[in-house]
Amino acid sequence: MTRTHINLDDDATVADVVESGSDPRSAAVVDVVVEEHDQSAAVVDEDDGVAGGLPARAKKNDDGSVTLPLRYPVSLTIRSSGGKTRVERYEELRFHRLNGAALRAITSTEGDAKIVVAMARSTRLSDAVMSAVYDRMDGADIAGAAKIVFHFLA
Repeated sequence: MTRTHINLDDDATVADVVESGSDPRSAAVVDVVVEEHDQSAAVVDEDDGVAGGLPARAKKNDDGSVTLPLRYPVSLTIRSSGGKTRVERYEELRFHRLNGAALRAITSTEGDAKIVVAMARSTRLSDAVMSAVYDRMDGADIAGAAKIVFHFLA
């Protein structure tokens, strides 16, 4: 099995993008898996690496939810209205399918906060807690979480 790059932009090749110093991912370049069965034929999975699938480390649960183990866990100190504090550690996030009310909340949110609200609704965490978790999450964990949310919307 060979992993290769295919550029989805007709105007530039991967070599052109790499040669220009740009990140190939910014030019609609995706990784695909090519299985070579013989010299004359190749099977290409054009959906490999494209949004809509689940991250490899994600686990589908029996109830239809998806659990994403975080590569870099997040700890928060939560203060209740009574003044008591507790520490919550997030080593994984469990995502659920989104309903109409969740979609309404997401679409009524402005700008960059949409993904945080989408993750909050899907994980069933409050917007405030998800916002704090999101701000402390590693980029790779955010990308995996976003991929799961998009999977539920596909």
